[in-house]
Amino acid sequence: MGTKVAVASQNKKTISNHAGKCRHFYIYTIDKEGNYNKELLDLSKEETLHYTFHEDQSSNPHNYLYDMDILLTQSIGQGAIQRLALQNVTAYVIQETDPDTAIQKLIEGTLEAFAPVSNHKGHAACNCGGHHHHHE
Repeated sequence: MGTKVAVASQNKKTISNHAGKCRHFYIYTIDKEGNYNKELLDLSKEETLHYTFHEDQSSNPHNYLYDMDILLTQSIGQGAIQRLALQNVTAYVIQETDPDTAIQKLIEGTLEAFAPVSNHKGHAACNCGGHHHHHE
């Protein structure tokens, strides 16, 4: 099946800020050998994370991004990170701007991710397991 990674890209060129309101994501499916397929996912306003988290009144809201393993973005709130984690989606804040470069670095294990909050010390506070670098 492979690992599914969503990369926020509102302008369909670079990695975006504010994943919650982003309506365009590149979806990468990465196989065990490190090869990947890339597709563009276009969401309506009612399909955004922001809408799902704040406006969807259904008893069990679903979002397309819940089917991902990883979400990469340049900014996302702590609440959204926690809600995605409940759906087994790991969100990472990165500074890389090119989606393909970010995916290649992710595959190689060299993608640098930053904690979305800077008011803590150590890895235990953010439950990251030490898999990324903190920006203090």
